[in-house]
Amino acid sequence: MKQTNYIIPSVALVVLVLSLTISAYAYLVLGLFFTILVVTIYKLGRAIVLRDLVALYSSFICLVMPLVGYEFYPKTNKLTSMFVKYMPIPFDDYFSFCLPAMAAFTLALCWPFHRKGMSDEGIAMESMIKGVRKLIGKQERGPLLLVIGGIFAFYVTPLLPQALQFFFTLIYLSSFVGIVYIYLDPKFPKRKTILWAYIAFILFQALQQGMFTIVAYMGLTIFSFVFIGKKYSMITKLLVLSLCVFALIIIQSVKVVYRDYIWRGKGGGADNKVLLYSKLVQEKVSNASDLFSIDAMFPIYMRTNQGFNIALVMRRFPRVTPYDNGANVFLSIASSFVPRLFWPDKPMAGGKFNMKYYTGVNIVGWSTNVGPLGEAYASFGRMGGILYMLFIGFFIRGVYVVVFTYSKNIPLLFLWIPVLFYQVSYSAENDTLQIFNSLLKSGIFV
Repeated sequence: MKQTNYIIPSVALVVLVLSLTISAYAYLVLGLFFTILVVTIYKLGRAIVLRDLVALYSSFICLVMPLVGYEFYPKTNKLTSMFVKYMPIPFDDYFSFCLPAMAAFTLALCWPFHRKGMSDEGIAMESMIKGVRKLIGKQERGPLLLVIGGIFAFYVTPLLPQALQFFFTLIYLSSFVGIVYIYLDPKFPKRKTILWAYIAFILFQALQQGMFTIVAYMGLTIFSFVFIGKKYSMITKLLVLSLCVFALIIIQSVKVVYRDYIWRGKGGGADNKVLLYSKLVQEKVSNASDLFSIDAMFPIYMRTNQGFNIALVMRRFPRVTPYDNGANVFLSIASSFVPRLFWPDKPMAGGKFNMKYYTGVNIVGWSTNVGPLGEAYASFGRMGGILYMLFIGFFIRGVYVVVFTYSKNIPLLFLWIPVLFYQVSYSAENDTLQIFNSLLKSGIFV
C-alpha cells in the first residue's frame, strides 16, 4: 500500500520534468489523469482519497477538458464560434504552462505522510475508524443534533446579515458530519431512515433551487467515508464511479433547461419541480444515443472547461498587462487573516473582480473565476507560476496533515474533513482567497 501511495506523486514528478523538456502534451495529460483515476479507485475503501479526488477534478477541468476543447471544439465549430468558447491561445502555449503547473500541484498535494502510526490510509486508517466508531456510540443524540441544527441553519441563513451568513453556512455543512457519524455507527437508532430522509432533503433542496453544487462537491469530500473499510473489487468500484459520472452528465445536461423553467418562467414555469426534473431526465435518458454527441456534450464542455478562463488570462498577461508579481494574490492571502469588521473593503471571494482584473472581461448575472492557475500565471509568469502551484499544493496538504495530527488526541476531528475542505474541493475553478479564507474560518469554527 505504501508503494501505491507514491505512484501519483511519482508520475506527477515525471510529467513535470517531461513537460518542461518535450512537447508531447496530450500524452502527458492523459497519462497523469488516468494515473490519478486508477490509483484513486484502487485506494477507495483503503484510504481517505480526498486529496486524490481534488487532484483528479482539478486535472480534469484544467487539463483534460481544455484538451477536448482543442480537439473537438475549435473556432470552426458552430457552437464554439456562436458562444465564443474556443480556446483563445495556441495549444502549446497553454499546455507548456498549465501541464507542469498542475503536475507540480498534484505532486505536492498527493505526497503521502506517515507519522508515528498516523496516516490517512492502510492499517492506521482502519484503527482510526474502529476508534471513532466506539466514540460515536457514546455521543448519544449528538450526531442527530448536528443534522437538525444544520437543517435549521439552512433555512435561517438567507435571513441573516451577510457577516453572519458564512458562520451559519458552516453550521449547515456540519449536518453532513452528523450524517457521517450516523453512517459509521451501525447501531444508531433509526439509522437508515435518517440517512435516506437526509438524502431526500438534500436532493429536494437542490431541485427547488436549481443548484447542484452541494451535491457534487460535498460528494467529493464524503466519498471516501462511504467506502472506508469495505473491500469492493475494482470492477464494482468502477461501476459505482461510472454511475456517478453518468449521473453528473445527466444533471449537467438538463440543468440549463431546468433553470429556464424554474428561474425564468419558461413555458409558464413549473409548480412541481420534482416531476419537471424527472420528466427532463427521462427525456434525456431516452435519447441516450445522442447524449455523447459533439453538440450534446457542448454544455458540459462549457461548464467544465476551466482552461478557457485560464487561457484568457494567458492571452492578457504579459501582452496587454505586465505580470503583477503576486500583488493581488498576496492581498487576498492577507485578507484571509483579517476579519471584515477591521477591514470593511477587503477583497471578496468570487469571480467578478478577478475576471475583470485578470482577463479584462466583465461578468454580469452569472459566476465564474480564473482559478489559482490563472492567478499563478498572471502573478509570476511560467516558472514562477509553476512554483506557486507547488506552494498551493503543499499548503493544502499541510492543513490536511495538521487535521490528522490533532486527530491523534481528538479522534473525531478527522470526520470534520467535509466541513474543512468542502470549498477546497472545487477551488481549481475559484481562487486563492477561497482556499485560505475557507480553511482559516472553517478551522476556527471546527
